[in-house]
This record gives sequence, structure tokens and C-alpha cells, in this order.
Amino acid sequence: MANLSRGARPSTAAAAIVERLRQHGVDTIFGYPGGPLTPLYDALYHEPAVRHILARDEQGAGFMADGYARATGRPGVCLAVCGPGVYNAITPLATAFSDSIPLLLISGQLPSRDLHSGYYHENDQLRACIPVTKAQFRVDDVAQIVPTLDRAWTALLSGRQGPVLFEAPGEVLRTEHSLETFAPLPARPEPVPPSPSDVDRLAKLVSTWRRPIIIAGGGVVASGAFQELRETAERLGAPVFHTLMGKSAFPGDHPLSAGLPWKEGTSDASDMASRMSPILREADGMLAVGCRFTQVTTGSWAMPVPASLAQVDIDETEFGRHYPCALPVLGDARLTLARLLDYLPREARPAWTNASPPRAPWRLAGLDLAGALRRALPRETLVVADVTRLAYTMLVEFPVYEPRTFLHPAAAVSMGYGLPAALGARAALPERPIVAVMGDGCFQMTGFELATAVQENLPIVLVVVNDGSLTLIKALQHRKFGGRFLGVDLRNPDFGLLARAFGVRHFVADSEQGLAFSVREALALREPVLVEMRVA
Repeated sequence: MANLSRGARPSTAAAAIVERLRQHGVDTIFGYPGGPLTPLYDALYHEPAVRHILARDEQGAGFMADGYARATGRPGVCLAVCGPGVYNAITPLATAFSDSIPLLLISGQLPSRDLHSGYYHENDQLRACIPVTKAQFRVDDVAQIVPTLDRAWTALLSGRQGPVLFEAPGEVLRTEHSLETFAPLPARPEPVPPSPSDVDRLAKLVSTWRRPIIIAGGGVVASGAFQELRETAERLGAPVFHTLMGKSAFPGDHPLSAGLPWKEGTSDASDMASRMSPILREADGMLAVGCRFTQVTTGSWAMPVPASLAQVDIDETEFGRHYPCALPVLGDARLTLARLLDYLPREARPAWTNASPPRAPWRLAGLDLAGALRRALPRETLVVADVTRLAYTMLVEFPVYEPRTFLHPAAAVSMGYGLPAALGARAALPERPIVAVMGDGCFQMTGFELATAVQENLPIVLVVVNDGSLTLIKALQHRKFGGRFLGVDLRNPDFGLLARAFGVRHFVADSEQGLAFSVREALALREPVLVEMRVA
């Protein structure tokens, strides 16, 4: 829970950081303390408006901040001690970087005079984090603490969003700093509008298409272009595909929803080419909105794309990177689609094909678990899918209906994401049903965050598929290496005993009906619950 009022705040640079974060709208910070960070923790002790959530390690804190950001569209903030703490958080940084998620990692640092002296925690974390962050900031002058934090905040949100590392030595954090003389908050970066001439050309191009399709990526979600995308699709009569990051960009029960380009859940990108939707070959024009055409979405770029391809993106380096682009449009997805709608006829155009022909669901050991979950969960449930066989099936066969209700580490494919990201989402959205889906391998990477769920009163339902193996890799070894299995079979602990040790209720299911019943019961409890789905 939030700290109660505990007297006057210290007038330090650390307190200035906390106050400025509060002014930027930060209400929750995830972290794990360390010596150089203690001035920040003392400042948080005195700030009741900013909740601190103690993770069980820095990877958990980073994934929690990521889940918070994806669930809300606001930056997630986490704290990690310099050196090993920051390095523990590199996987969350890489996950946020590859999926364009605004995440601010704040770290202490060694005293400036002791750098390169053999001091404990000594490191060059700014350099180490260059490949996985948009920008890195260090403050040695206390007068620059707030201006530099503002620059870091702007970097998070400008253009293609992403993570930022901000560090300050402990002696700077402890230095006296007024809390009354801040400059005004910098304006939030404005979305990039498209040029009128580009919109005019785009309108003329799409008017020539007789069999149009749209593919919506994470840029639609980041810009909030949900209504504009829906209206554009309806006026064009265009089936809407989505990328992994764009799964919540378009309602899954809309007649024009075509889902992922590939029509069967798999983790093997080389095997996706044979699973592509036939609609892709039949289309004569594609409008790609905020879509990077990544290896997984396209099945190692085997996805057929019409010659008449228009790309809308805020990152011009994406134009024509993987497929020839007939018309690039640089601009924010929401603004661009809104201006395109001014050119399009107002009446809806009939769809030229059936966007989602019926098909049999994929089954795990004969069970339609994705279907069972969808039938059990309220429409507005936010689902966090880790890197597990069931999650890959859910990418294809689990429709979502509302924006920002499906979180998945799409590009980095980071195992262990599910539980901590769900806790971050829960901290941001206390009233929304939240369910995380993990395999038994993923769960054992970050499962100790159940202690965080209990201590911080973060009610989520965690579904763990227990089949005693690293199923995705075992399937690859079976398919490509003649069933020569090594390093994929798990001797799991008793998950029920483990749950009880954390103070978490534990349900067991071994059927579709049992899974659906257990999940409904667990949601009704409004407390952390582990639902173990046993698969033979």
C-alpha cells in the first residue's frame, strides 16, 4: 500500500527526482533497493502519492514496469542498484526496446571520485545498456538533476517509444536540492502529423484497390488509433490482420478481423510460411500501420505482400526495410488514419472476402485450452501470455476485444515475463480482471514474484501449464532432430506446496471444463491464485 505521511521530505536531489516523477504523473515505482539507491528510497518513504512495489529481483521489477506501461500507455518506472542490479534488468530493457515500450530505469552509481578504482559494484552500465535503450543519462551536477530527468522523460515518449537508463551517483542524490524552484514541466512530445500531400497520395492509392487488406502493428496501440483503424477498415471493406504487438488493435469479434497472418500457433518461424492466410495472396493492396514486418509476424519474411504496399510509421527506417514500399507515409498512426478518413466515402464498403473462415482449434494433448480460457474470462480481462506453447496458440486462437488487453514479449521472446508483467498491470488497473499464462519452465524463472503478489496485495490469476517439459523446444527437437531430446524434461516441484508456502491459494485442473471452472472461481476470490493445468 502507499506510504502514509511520514513528516517533512528531505530537501535532496533524490527527493527532487521523486517529486518530478510525481509531477510527470508517476504513481507507482517498482524496485529492489541497494546502497547507492538508499537516498531515493528515503525520498519515497516521505512521498505518499508514489507507491513503491518491492520485487524479488531486478528482472521482476523491470518486467513489472513493462507490464504497467503496456497496460496503460504511460511510462513504467523501476529502480535497480548499479552494477549487478542493472545487469539483472537488461532482459526487461531488451524486451521493452524491441517492443517499443516506454520504461525508465533509474539507478544509483558509485561516487564519481571512485570510478575505476576497484570499488564494489564498479561497472560501465551506461555503455553496457546502449544496445537495449533509446538513450542513457548520467548526472554529476546536482543543478542538472531535474533538467536531465526531464530530457530522459522526453526521450521515452518521443517518436518510437522505448526504454531509457538514468543514473546518478549516491553523493549527488544526497546533495541538498530545493523542492520549490522547479522549471515548468516540459510539454509532452506531440505526435508527428503526416504531410497533407502524403495523405492525399495515400487516399488516391487506396481508392484503386479492389481487394484491400490492412495489417496493424504496435504503432496502432501506442498511438491509440483504435477507433480510426476500425472506421478505416469498415470504409475500405478491408480485412484487418495484426502483428504480435498489434493483437489488441482491432476487436477480435469484428467481421473484418483476420487475426495473425499465420493461422496456426507455432514457435518455429521457419514453419510459418505454410500456415499463411490465403487472403494475403488474393489481396491487391496492403495498408501497413505501425507495423515493422518482423521475422515472427512474417514467418521469416515468407509472408506474401501485395506489390501495392503503403506503410504508415513514425520511424522512417522501417519503410521498405523488408518489402518494397509503393508509398511511405511518415506520421503518427492515429493522426494519419484520422486524416485519411476525411478522404474516404462515409458509408461502409462490403468486405470482399470472409476475413475469418471457421477452422478446427489446435489442441494440446487433445484439449482446447485457449478456447476454454476465452469462454471462462470476462470480455475485458487483461491477459499476459508468456513464452509457452499455450501462449503461441492464444496468439492465433484467443480473440481479444478491447485495447491493451493482451501483453506478450513479442520480439525478445523473454521467458519469465508473464507473472511480473501481470503484477505491473494489476498495480496500474486495480479493478480489471488480470490473468497470466505461463508454462512450467517460465514459472520457475520468476515464480518467486508470487511473494510480491501477496505482500503488495496484487490479486491476479496465474495459470501454469504443467507438462513436465520445455514444450516448444522439445517439439523442435522432435521435428528437426529425430526426437533426440536433451535439456527439455523438467522434474518439477510440487506447485501446490510452493503456492501454499507463499500464502497463495492453489487450484488444479486436468480438463477444459476444470480449467474454465478454476479460473472463474479464482477471479471471484480477488486474491493471488495459482491455477495448475496438468497436461499428460
